[in-house]
Amino acid sequence: MDFLSILFVSGMCILAAYYISKSQRRWSLVRANGCQPPRKFPHKDPILGLDLFFKAGKLFEENRYLPELVQRYNDNGSTFETESLGSFTVNSIAPKNLETVWSLKFSDWGVEPMDQVGSIREPLLKPSFSKENMTDLLTLERYLKMVINRIPKDGSTVDLQPLFFSLFLDSSTLFLFGESIESLSGDTSVDAERFLKAFDYAMFGSGFRIALGPFKFLYRDPKWLESCKITHKFAEKYVDKALEYRQASQSRAKDSMPKDHTNRQQHILLFAMAEQTDDRTGLRNQILQALMAAQETTAALISNVFFLLARHPITWQRLREEVVSLGDREPDLDLHRNMKYLRNILNETLRLYPVFPQMNRVALNNTTLPVGGGPDGTSPIYIPAGTMFDTSWYVLHRIPSIWGPDADVFNPDRWDTIKPRAWEYVPFGGGQRGCAGRVKALTEASYVIVRMMQEFHHIESRNKREWTGHVQLTAKNANGCKVALTPSQQSF
Repeated sequence: MDFLSILFVSGMCILAAYYISKSQRRWSLVRANGCQPPRKFPHKDPILGLDLFFKAGKLFEENRYLPELVQRYNDNGSTFETESLGSFTVNSIAPKNLETVWSLKFSDWGVEPMDQVGSIREPLLKPSFSKENMTDLLTLERYLKMVINRIPKDGSTVDLQPLFFSLFLDSSTLFLFGESIESLSGDTSVDAERFLKAFDYAMFGSGFRIALGPFKFLYRDPKWLESCKITHKFAEKYVDKALEYRQASQSRAKDSMPKDHTNRQQHILLFAMAEQTDDRTGLRNQILQALMAAQETTAALISNVFFLLARHPITWQRLREEVVSLGDREPDLDLHRNMKYLRNILNETLRLYPVFPQMNRVALNNTTLPVGGGPDGTSPIYIPAGTMFDTSWYVLHRIPSIWGPDADVFNPDRWDTIKPRAWEYVPFGGGQRGCAGRVKALTEASYVIVRMMQEFHHIESRNKREWTGHVQLTAKNANGCKVALTPSQQSF
């Protein structure tokens, strides 16, 4: 036997030994935990699972993706397995599994294999979401007055959703970048207009890729790729300014810098993040993620609140009585804590229409999930590294066994009696990757809702169609928030 033959045979033996060892470790983990496979989804294509891939595109286009998810879980239980190009995805809304993925075994799961971006997000963002950085209600009030001035006072129909999105686009870009887009004032630059269109399409494509899971590599839309480039270039302009500030602040003592200049820069999220890292790409990605969260989440939440209030006049009246009871007191940072009925309405709106309706993760290591396996779904599941895990907060928040037989009904009073356990109600995510801006979002939403109810004493729905989820990375009502508002006699 010549040298090459010996080398080949040796290589094959080593490879075989590796896979045997890997298989033994896998089955050792399976036996030790009593693992059993989860229920299998009845694919039309049981090998590659292409039936779900082609169906997803149509559902997204027709804004029917969220109802389909509800039906899928109703038909297959709280945990089931789908095929994805020869590998499998575990789909689960079981609270024990959610807690395991996002908290108990956090290190076993990531956005994608070997991607540790999420591990630096919290240290970068949390310092800039302190209470001191959430007290700029004067800026929010300035932009809110522009919104109020655009609302017809003669009972004409107005779509509040785009107005609220512009409100938080302007205020959030000021907070994040140090410069506002100024969409409400009409002073938006051509460059910013181009960015906004690109950012919106990039969000849509990214949301579609999340829904596709392992099939995301098949989504190669040139418009999406170009939109991502435009979005990145716009953000990098501000990242470079922040890095220049970092370099200047390190090259000379901060004492020598004008105090008002230093304070102003430190209250800009991007500049605060740049003090912790000079990773240009990381800063760009994080600030775009923060923009998506700061603008989309709060604006969608408030739009959904007014959509529901317009359809429930008794709820509107009860909330307005709570607002009137404030008297001349100006809204402050503790509104959502001190106004019980407002807090109930926010909780119920986030339950029915979570801003992030779907999330997924990838197993970074061989691991297990505690439930979902076996005929009764109570056994653990073995999860090989690389396995996708997909969940839906939208479906989780509609489980009748948790929320009652009226789980699909808007009922703020349920929060007077129901106390969901951990991982049964997840409006802002949880664990180490929970939303850093949760308090900021609730504070700003509460402020805007109270101020709107001080300015208007009556609301009437002009939406003939039901709430329909338009899913990007976030979800908003495809039919908008069309209402008519009657001004209060007393202006605040």
